[in-house]
Amino acid sequence: PPTLAEAGEIARAAWERRDLAAFVAPALGGRLLVTLPPGNQSAPITADQARALLSSYVQGTQEVATLLAAARVVDSLQGYVELTRRYLLVGIPGERRATILLGYRRGRTVWVLTEVRIAP
Repeated sequence: PPTLAEAGEIARAAWERRDLAAFVAPALGGRLLVTLPPGNQSAPITADQARALLSSYVQGTQEVATLLAAARVVDSLQGYVELTRRYLLVGIPGERRATILLGYRRGRTVWVLTEVRIAP
């Protein structure tokens, strides 16, 4: 089975290429919690709803780079990945940064995405 770091690298690459369907695919049909700035958390939503919400969030931005900052196993069933997003707002000078925290639980053969939390 893939390691948590490998799951994080897959998520990083999907975000960087703006493939949000691939980004939320590790939810495996389950529901996700999504928190976007300024801290508004959704109720548990489907992967398709999460993809649409994230698509709306990134609209009007241009990715510069997305880096895997950390991948940590918390206990035998849970882990998290931290991504650092560098981006531009279209038409506005100056690079911005955000932290993307991904919560995972260990499945039988994969890490299952359960939460996406984005903070400025």
